[in-house]
Amino acid sequence: MAEDLDFDIDDKDEPRGGLNGQTLAIVGLALALVVSIIFAYRFYSSNKKFKAVDKEQKQAVDSLKGLSSSLKDSVSSKTTENEELVKRKFELEDKLNAAEDQRDSVQKLLNNSRYRERRYRLEASRLKKLLEDSEDKVDSLQKAYDEIAAGSGSTLAEYRKQIEQLTTERNSLASQNQSLQAELSKTKNDSQNALFALSVRAVPGEVRRNQFSPSTRARRTDRVQVQFKLTRAPSPEENIVVKLFDATNKEIPLKPSYRNNIGKPTPTNQQLIVEPDVDAKRKFSRGNYSIRLFLTNVNQGINNQSIGIAEFSLR
Repeated sequence: MAEDLDFDIDDKDEPRGGLNGQTLAIVGLALALVVSIIFAYRFYSSNKKFKAVDKEQKQAVDSLKGLSSSLKDSVSSKTTENEELVKRKFELEDKLNAAEDQRDSVQKLLNNSRYRERRYRLEASRLKKLLEDSEDKVDSLQKAYDEIAAGSGSTLAEYRKQIEQLTTERNSLASQNQSLQAELSKTKNDSQNALFALSVRAVPGEVRRNQFSPSTRARRTDRVQVQFKLTRAPSPEENIVVKLFDATNKEIPLKPSYRNNIGKPTPTNQQLIVEPDVDAKRKFSRGNYSIRLFLTNVNQGINNQSIGIAEFSLR
C-alpha cells in the first residue's frame, strides 16, 4: 500500500502537457545542430560558389590578359607596318622627285642635243660648200698647171704655189667637215650607220734594224706609218682605202701590200705602213703631204667617200 502511495505522488509532481528539462535540452541541441548544419551548408555553398566565381574571374582575367597581349602585339605589328608604309611612301616620293628631275634633265639634254645637231648641220653645210669650192679651184688650177707645164718657169712656180696653198686649205676644210660629220652622227645616235676615222696620224719614216724609225727628212723617208681609230668596226661589205697626195693634190700610187694589215691590231684601232709605188730611188721630196682614208660600200652605193685625213711635212 505504501508503494502505491509513492507512485501516486510522483504522478502528481510530473508536469502535465509539457516537456521536462532534459527533453528541452535535447530539442535545443537538435535545433542548434540543425541550424549549424544549415549555416554550414550555406557557408559551403557560398564558399563553393565563391571559388567558382573566383575561378571564373581568374579565367576572365587571364583571357583579358591574353587579349591585351594580343592587342599589344597587333598594335606593335600595325605600328611597324605603318612605319614601313611611311618609309616606303618617303622612298617613293624621293624616287618620284628623282624621276621628275631626271626627266627634266633628259629634256634639257634633248633640247641641247637638238640645238647642237642644228648647229652642226649648218656648219657642216657651210664647210661642205667651202670644200666643194676649194676642190673646184684646185681642179681648175691643176688643169691650168698641166696646160702650161711646158711654159715659163715663173708662171709654173706661181701656179704651183697657188695649188699648194689651196690644197692645204682644202685638206683643212676636209678635216673640219669630217669632224663635224662625226659629231653630227653622235647627236643623231646613228653610230651603227656612220663610219669615220678619228685621230688619224701619219708618221713618215724608214726601216732601220728591221724596225720602223720616224724621220722628217725627205731623202731618208721611204714609207709612212698610218694610225687611226674608227667609230665602229667595218662590216664585210665595207672597204677602206688609203691614198697619198702631195702638196699639189696629186695622188701618189701606193703598193697594195698595206691591204694585208687592214683591220689590225683591232677592227677599230688600226695601224699600217704604206709605201709609194714609184720607180725613183727617192720616194719623197721636200714639201707637204696628206694621207686620206676613203670608204667604199657597193651595197649602199658609197664610192670613195672621204672618212679621214692627216698631213705631214718633209724637209
